[in-house]
Amino acid sequence: MTGKVFKLSMVLSLLTGCVCNAVQDSNASWQPDVKLSGLTKLFETGKTRQIVVSTDGNADFNSIQKAIDSVDKDNKERVIVLIKPGFYKQRVLIPKNKPFITLRGTDPFKTTVSYNLNHDMNKPDGSGKYLADCATLIVESPDLILENLTIENTYGPHPQALAAKLVCERAIAVNCRFLGGQDTLMANSGRQYYVNCYVEGGTDFIYGYAQAVFDNCMIHSKGNSHITAHAATEPNLPTGFVFYSCRVTTADGIMTDLGRPWRPYAKVVYYDCWLDKGIKPEGWDNWRDPNREKTAFYAEYKSFGPGANPSSRVKWSHQLTDAEAKKFLPENFMKLDEHTIDQWLREILDFRKTTALKN
Repeated sequence: MTGKVFKLSMVLSLLTGCVCNAVQDSNASWQPDVKLSGLTKLFETGKTRQIVVSTDGNADFNSIQKAIDSVDKDNKERVIVLIKPGFYKQRVLIPKNKPFITLRGTDPFKTTVSYNLNHDMNKPDGSGKYLADCATLIVESPDLILENLTIENTYGPHPQALAAKLVCERAIAVNCRFLGGQDTLMANSGRQYYVNCYVEGGTDFIYGYAQAVFDNCMIHSKGNSHITAHAATEPNLPTGFVFYSCRVTTADGIMTDLGRPWRPYAKVVYYDCWLDKGIKPEGWDNWRDPNREKTAFYAEYKSFGPGANPSSRVKWSHQLTDAEAKKFLPENFMKLDEHTIDQWLREILDFRKTTALKN
């Protein structure tokens, strides 16, 4: 056993509270961690109220959307929508004027929100194609929390068929699974923090303009394509994707890269991640535009595993030094306007210190 594999094994043992086998291949399974639910409870107060949804009718509502619709506009206190185990074939929209909503399941393997629209389908009202609004879950409001859920789009590998489109500041997802083919998860604006989540897809399946950290997550590719497609249209914007202590796995026979720039100033960093054998040696793609090699920022720090191959990476990518990597630690990368640790971020950082999350 190598020192690095042992290091990751110990981290995962702490996360799950059990003795885990070392992560040596792409068959390592993802599991929710009940201890991490403590993070979401930090954002609840004595005024937090709960609405219950169940498919059996023994609840406040039998539809997640009906529960959302019942929340007052411009609500000031958190509302928990507790979703009982079941298969919910329905789309969910949380509009801009309904902040502070938590969608909470009890087990992501038993609570699934599912639909099957795609990017090229026409809307029934004749207003045009769905495009990114084909997503099963669309959230436009701030202060979202997702917990213990599977959110999926079952249309297939192509064309784009989103599971979730998150256009929101201060979003948190804990113990969630996002399943799809192309464009599974659109993290499209604001600061978003994913803890112990599982994201699966084939092409550009984590994409958008957001400032997002994926902390101790499992990223699984099932396509000979690209994992990320971050976007930024200007340099030095507070945006980008950081994969922090993640496992990046690939299906058998798959060869994929870590990402390609959807817009010229894309920024993606893999920080201390285990990479599977299906990661291409060159690591990154320029989206058929050599000019983006001059503007995109693609980097790794201490990647390990069979897919870690720093000497073969494209020359325009970066292998970070210890000093350079500090910028992409959660406490630095997720600051408000790159300067301020606000209360939202403080709660996350303090929680990380008191749990077994790797620092």
